[in-house]
Amino acid sequence: MMRTVSNIVVFYGGFLRAMFGGTISPMDESKLNWRPRLRPLQMTLQDGALVLSDPLGLSPNPVSLSPAAAVVLGLMDGKRTLGEIAEEYSKIVGERVGPAEILTLIEKLDELYLLDSPRFEEAYRKATEDFLRRDSRPYTMAGLSYPADPMALREKVAAARRLDSSGRDLTARGVVIPHIDPRRGWPVYVEGLRAIFRNPADLIVILGVAHSPIRHPVQVLPMALETPLGRLEVADDVVSKLTGSVSYDLVSDPLAFVREHSVEFPAVFVKALFPERRLRVVPLIVSDLGDGPEAIDEAMIKLREILRGREFLPVAAVDLSHVGPKFGDEFLDEDRMLHYDGEFMASFSTGVPESLKALYEEMGNPTRIDAYGATYALMRLIEGEEGESLAYDVSREDETSSAVSFMAGVIR
Repeated sequence: MMRTVSNIVVFYGGFLRAMFGGTISPMDESKLNWRPRLRPLQMTLQDGALVLSDPLGLSPNPVSLSPAAAVVLGLMDGKRTLGEIAEEYSKIVGERVGPAEILTLIEKLDELYLLDSPRFEEAYRKATEDFLRRDSRPYTMAGLSYPADPMALREKVAAARRLDSSGRDLTARGVVIPHIDPRRGWPVYVEGLRAIFRNPADLIVILGVAHSPIRHPVQVLPMALETPLGRLEVADDVVSKLTGSVSYDLVSDPLAFVREHSVEFPAVFVKALFPERRLRVVPLIVSDLGDGPEAIDEAMIKLREILRGREFLPVAAVDLSHVGPKFGDEFLDEDRMLHYDGEFMASFSTGVPESLKALYEEMGNPTRIDAYGATYALMRLIEGEEGESLAYDVSREDETSSAVSFMAGVIR
């Protein structure tokens, strides 16, 4: 059977016979050779179910799958036919199912644009064309994660504009802030925003984290960013030179920016800090460091050359560890999280990108720190002499026994 609860489509039941109500449709013989492949999606565990979320937003609602259906997903690698999936499922679970039952689930997933299929490709193409017709990226999180009212938004960042009584050196050539929902980590945001306010520049390079799959490790958005306080205009000259000087396509996946909060949050809060300044932005997203440090190096070295002689401030919006059952761990191990976060921040304190790269290569990323790529890019862009962590915190989710950690910091 199928039901929708709080905008979540839920598939559940003994297996597929009970998932959609009614009977399984007769098998279309022409589909026997279909070799379905699941798209790259965000996956979390909630209440024993596997929840799929589409970071591109083509499938607008999260989809929750029973453990049985989740097994089928694990077999959808683009190599197995429906019959082979059914046979392998039966071996794993010990429950016999046929290709028609597998097809019922797969067709529903395809209907929701969750498969790498012609249906998805057409939807992706159309959505990309529609987005590129715009001259600016609209904000999407106002009224949820931060105030939609301009005055309330300015008041929210007011603490970052006040003098810091701690006596810390907030001089910075680059700043790191979180991208966790501001409602969960605002005190740490304030420390990073305070450093931004103390180091004003008319050109802001935003380095977000690619939560959607991108074909190349760095992408740039050649359009302005809307905020409740007005637009941040894109630095067209910089973007044009950058896209023309890198050996790969920096604008292959513009749709990855549509719902990217790690670009929206820094844009909104920087605009709130400097509402009257005529700022320009270079909006970038960066994938995981393991996806290609050489490609990140190429883009950042070219960007550094383009910006030589200009005053600019790079701002990376990143989080640290993602741990606990929600993210695939058996249990929440906070000591492990603190250890790997500490190693990351120690490498950050050197200001040397090679230190962060060496840490990643040595230890991997067992606690799913999403900061590696964007932070490495920031460090490579400015080639600083030292870094300092200004604040660190952990947001715990009791209902899932999971946690996300985050920091604010500066590179000098």
